[in-house]
Formats: sequence, C-alpha cells, structure tokens
Amino acid sequence: MRKKTIDTIPALTEEIKNTLISFSRSRILPASLINRVNIALLAGEGLTNQEISARLNMHYNSVGTWRSRFLDALPHLRQIQESAPDKLSDEIRKVFSDKPRPGCPCVFTQEQIMKIIDLACKAPSDFGYEVSQWSLNLLVKEIRKQGIAQDISAKSVSRFLKGGQAKTP
Repeated sequence: MRKKTIDTIPALTEEIKNTLISFSRSRILPASLINRVNIALLAGEGLTNQEISARLNMHYNSVGTWRSRFLDALPHLRQIQESAPDKLSDEIRKVFSDKPRPGCPCVFTQEQIMKIIDLACKAPSDFGYEVSQWSLNLLVKEIRKQGIAQDISAKSVSRFLKGGQAKTP
C-alpha cells in the first residue's frame, strides 16, 4: 500500500501567522474564509488533510484544495510581507477567496436594467392595465411591449428588482 504524501506548509513567518490568527478570530469575515484560514493554520501545525477535515467538518478534498492554494501562494505572501507589509492582509484575503467561476455573461446592459426598475416603479394603470400592482409576468409583458428587452424571464426581472444581483457586461 502506497502512503499518500501531503504538502507540508513550511514554517510561517510571525506576521503571516498573526494575520491568519486574526482572520480566524474575526466575527465579520465570511465563515468560508475563516474555515480556509483555519486549514492553513492547522496545516502549519502539521495536521494531515484527513485530520483537518475531521476537525473542521469539511471534505478532505476541499481541505486539500485550500491547503495547496495557500502553499502555492506562500512565496508571494512572503514577498508582499517584505516589500509592502500593509498589503499582506489583502493578499491573504485574495488567496482564500473564491476565484471567478465560468458562466454565461449577462446579456442585459445597465441601461436596460435601469429602464426595467423605472418601469416597475410606475403604476400598471399608467399603461392601461386594470391592476394596482405589477406581477412579474405582467411586467415581463410590458418590458417586451416597450422593446426594453425581448428575451427576458420573470426570474431575471425579479433579480434586477431585488437589486445588487445583476451582472452586467
């Protein structure tokens, strides 16, 4: 039986370790980022992926992914620590943040989204409808009728109206 090797985290500098500890104790950072920081701290103590996954209640593949990402970034973090120590915290945050995922780019422009929101703020009776409030389907019908967007779903309109969730090109 072949023994699986793990990437060991070389000794962390005091500044990097203190920044990681500070992140791990944060009450305002996302829990996912705190878990990822804890992976690096536990790996620095010499724990295996299986031990870390059991302690943090995470899948060992996820632990391996974040451990490797931190290990790959460590030389860069040490350079940042030497050249621009005030940026170390931001760089560590970048290491443990999700990378952009592939997906379909938004087909709606910011102008279209603003017109949709503007339309939703008006009364349906202004456009000849005998209702007091817009339904999503009625709003989609009027958006298409006005030529704001021809191929739009009620779900997209809902996202735009909730605000802050629209991806624009």
